[in-house]
Amino acid sequence: MKKLQTDVLVIGGGLAGLCAAIEARRAGREVLLLCKSRAGRSGSTIMAAGNISALSDSDEDSAELFAADILRGGRGIGDPRLALCLARESRATIGFLEECGIRLMHRENRLLRQMNPGHSRPRTLTVEMAGYPMQTSGLALSLPLLAVAKRAGVRFLENARALELSIEKGQAQGALFLSGQNVFGFIQASAVVLASGGGGRLFSRTNNTSDITGDGLGLAYRAGAEVRDLEFVQFHPLMGIAPARIIYPTTLFSDGAVLRNSKGERFLLEICPEGETRATRDIMARAIDAEVRAGRGLDGGVHLDLSGVATDKTESRYRGLWDLLARYGCNLSQTPVTVGVSVHFLMGGVTIDETAATTLPGLFAAGEVTGGVHGANRLGGNALTEAAVFGRIAGRAAAQMPPRRHEISAAILTLPDFVTGEDSVGFSTEVSRLLWDHAGVVRCAKEMTRGLAKLEGLQKQFDAVEQFASPARWFGGRNHLAVARLLLLAAATRCESRGAHYRSDYPAQDDCHWAGSVRLRRGEDSRPSLTFTAMSVAAQACIKMPE
Repeated sequence: MKKLQTDVLVIGGGLAGLCAAIEARRAGREVLLLCKSRAGRSGSTIMAAGNISALSDSDEDSAELFAADILRGGRGIGDPRLALCLARESRATIGFLEECGIRLMHRENRLLRQMNPGHSRPRTLTVEMAGYPMQTSGLALSLPLLAVAKRAGVRFLENARALELSIEKGQAQGALFLSGQNVFGFIQASAVVLASGGGGRLFSRTNNTSDITGDGLGLAYRAGAEVRDLEFVQFHPLMGIAPARIIYPTTLFSDGAVLRNSKGERFLLEICPEGETRATRDIMARAIDAEVRAGRGLDGGVHLDLSGVATDKTESRYRGLWDLLARYGCNLSQTPVTVGVSVHFLMGGVTIDETAATTLPGLFAAGEVTGGVHGANRLGGNALTEAAVFGRIAGRAAAQMPPRRHEISAAILTLPDFVTGEDSVGFSTEVSRLLWDHAGVVRCAKEMTRGLAKLEGLQKQFDAVEQFASPARWFGGRNHLAVARLLLLAAATRCESRGAHYRSDYPAQDDCHWAGSVRLRRGEDSRPSLTFTAMSVAAQACIKMPE
């Protein structure tokens, strides 16, 4: 077994991981970044639309107001400490990103700020993405950071999968990994930063890249760390169906775009009289789903009418998008595009505090793998902010852990035989279909109970297989089954509708019983142990700040 040593091990090569690695290296520590694919060129960051929200320098905005918007958007169950931390650190983080070579759009020598649904002030900045392919325009964020990390001396281990965290005396001190041609290795570290992204690929309909499979959640849970709010899955309302399969930015609504059903009706006005500019993504997703179910959809979606977007916007902010659609022969002044609902983002994840520390000593986490910032719903533009803000915080905090150079034992796993035989990819495919069918946009007790029973059956089948085609596929199948179970358990437990979690059998929000978080840990019998933590009175008061 190959053995490596470092001070700080960062797992994940997207925005959060690169920010963490840079900050830990600047603090003078040795840093090794492990990435399942290619650092800076994989994961959700590369598909980002480039919208990043940050506290403005206007007297009409404040960190407290920004935090209140986050908490209200999250339907009152996000962690006020994390929301305020994100708001306070957002402006400095924009400066950090610009220092690293990331270019932001300006107008008249000032940063161009836009309104985004759910924000009470214009805070959303846009990364300048000219020169990058539309489908991977987020490279405008990741590649400059990758270059800075390399110049700083961060070491990289690419095309390697973290399999298990090593726990010594109750503290995370490294990880077992798999790389190359099924070569196992072990990394000893003083601290571990988990920045591996979310789990959109746990569902069959998603706009996430193929490597976003919930691995970090599985790692943290099996190591004993707490996870929270996994029932809250953000369904993006603007996943392109025709003519192109791309993610449309929700800032289009503040610039004149509207949604229409097959009859040409602006159906969203019946649910949200203020229209698309104020409706959050959970409201939009359910509205689109309802139109499709009622037979007023088109190819499983609805029309996105872009004819009202002003020319100055199409020639500047949305130039790449308009050029791409033109290549598909789209005349947007006459022909709407078709969009539908897909899984976009997990609001839940590993529990962290303001220092990005998890409940497991030595383990820090940042980005979409974490929970608590967004509560039941995420506002547009806040995903990149969260990744960068808490990535930097995690890197600095991990660098403060005392160095350890004594020999520690590598994680030991009981593995099946890996020869040509049963392929666990089949299990992952079954689970992803199961989650979409039983924990999709609209949920109910009957369907979730059926989903859990099917999962139990799939788990028994998985455990009975003695030979798998490859270690990577076995570990992937194991993670998929475990995290899917946690998500379904959390969703079945919350008997109300709140934010992105909508239940047809409990359609109302119930603040008397469910103003809080469902939390899960691995129990002593290796089965999930579930608790509910109610929001304190003080925390609820944070949400009632004046607009």
